[in-house]
Amino acid sequence: MIYSDLKISSGDDLAVDEAGQAQIVTDRDCIIQDLIHAIRESGYLVEMVAELNPDKRKLLLQEIALLVEDDERIVPGTVTITENAPAVFGAPWSWDLIADTYDFKDITLKLGA
Repeated sequence: MIYSDLKISSGDDLAVDEAGQAQIVTDRDCIIQDLIHAIRESGYLVEMVAELNPDKRKLLLQEIALLVEDDERIVPGTVTITENAPAVFGAPWSWDLIADTYDFKDITLKLGA
């Protein structure tokens, strides 16, 4: 184990086990959790969901990629983000982010709804 942190649930609370003890997230999952929180805190994803202009969405995707590449555990130049258009009009957009880590090969994050 190289990295560890307290696991945060989807409701932004500490995740606990049956005994009420805080759960720990390690290594690859720790990196993913940290990146998801960094992206959420940046506000870029909220802007992406609201943005209709495709050129501005591309710029926001570049900002997200740069933010992820700033993490010292990510290999620079390896971040790719694929935009998934909604299948039904009015459905939410989503994005797949893939990046290489130095210690755990690639990671994949699902962004959006």
